[in-house]
Amino acid sequence: MTKRRSISTSWRGALFNALTATQGGIAGFCAWAFAMRGRRIAESTLYGRLDGSRPGERVPIEDAELIAEYVRADAGAKDMAVDWLRALAARFGLVVLEVGELPPGGCRKTDIDRLIAKCVELFERGGRVSGAISRSTADGDISSLESDEIITAIDEGIELLLRARALVLRTQEGDQ
Repeated sequence: MTKRRSISTSWRGALFNALTATQGGIAGFCAWAFAMRGRRIAESTLYGRLDGSRPGERVPIEDAELIAEYVRADAGAKDMAVDWLRALAARFGLVVLEVGELPPGGCRKTDIDRLIAKCVELFERGGRVSGAISRSTADGDISSLESDEIITAIDEGIELLLRARALVLRTQEGDQ
């Protein structure tokens, strides 16, 4: 799955872009929201809320969650499902990273083996971060593309650490 790291849009814009990238678009979402969740929303109202043409209108967080769920189910747009959350977090100086699902739990030994593999992978990722920084700074400047490469390498390392953390916590579930 391709993960976009740089969010250069507002959270409403990210919701709008994700929703319009789905197979059914805004109309499909409105029909789905009513059929699946009993949430009735007019296409024109949602369009106006998301595209900014109705600045006084609010987008309830529940609608944003529904949109994310709908987008995530669409094969062509699923990678955009949480871009709105990244954009909102960035507005407040925060970063959102998708860690993904852990493999199904097995025995404690399986999780420990996975943890050891994550440790080895962490060293490999650290080399990628160092390499990206070294290549990017060789000319004394960091271009936009180089910045994206560095940020991607760092984020992948952080995601790996978070998955390793989750594995460690899972090994302790039986001890409590």
